[in-house]
Amino acid sequence: MRSPLKPSSILLIIALLVSGCASTASSADKTAKAKPAVEKKKNGDYHVLTFGKLADFKYEVPDDPITDPKAKAILEKNQIPKSIRKLDKQKVAITGYMLPLKVEDGKITEFLVLRDQSACCFGAVPKINEWINVRMPKGKGVKPVMDVRITFFGVLKVGEVLESGYLVGIYEMDGHKLGSPTGL
Repeated sequence: MRSPLKPSSILLIIALLVSGCASTASSADKTAKAKPAVEKKKNGDYHVLTFGKLADFKYEVPDDPITDPKAKAILEKNQIPKSIRKLDKQKVAITGYMLPLKVEDGKITEFLVLRDQSACCFGAVPKINEWINVRMPKGKGVKPVMDVRITFFGVLKVGEVLESGYLVGIYEMDGHKLGSPTGL
C-alpha cells in the first residue's frame, strides 16, 4: 500500500509544473513575437501571408462601444503590432474562405476572406483579426467560390475601420484576383 503524499510534496509538484509550463509558454511567446508577419515566400509580386500571422495577437472588441462605459478604455488599449502595421498598402496573397457580401450582375464585388469556416458551419463569431473585408474594382466582380480554400490577391489595408462609431474591422483589401481553389 502506498503512503499518501505530504501536502508540502504536493505543493512542490504543483510549483514545478506551473513554473515549467510558464517557462515553456514564455519562450513560445518570445518565438512567436520574433517571427516576421510576412513569410519570405512570394507568389509573383505578392507577399504570401497567413491568418496565423494576422491573428497572432489579442484585440478586444466591446459588445457595445456606444453605451458601454468601459468600451473606450478597451479600444484604446488595443495595439496592432508594428510587424502587422508594416503590411499596410502591401501586395499580399492570403488563403481563406469567401463569404460574399455584395453581388452586382451575378458577380461578387465585396466579400470577406475568413480564416476558417467556423462562422458558417458552427455559428462561431470569428475574432476581428480573422477576417479581411475585400472590395473588387468597379466592374471586376468575381464568381462566388464557396466552401473551399482559395488564395486571394490584392493590396492590404491595416488599421481600425469604424462605421457609425462601431469598430467593424481592422483589415481591408483592394482585391486584384482570385487563385484556384486549394485541394481541387
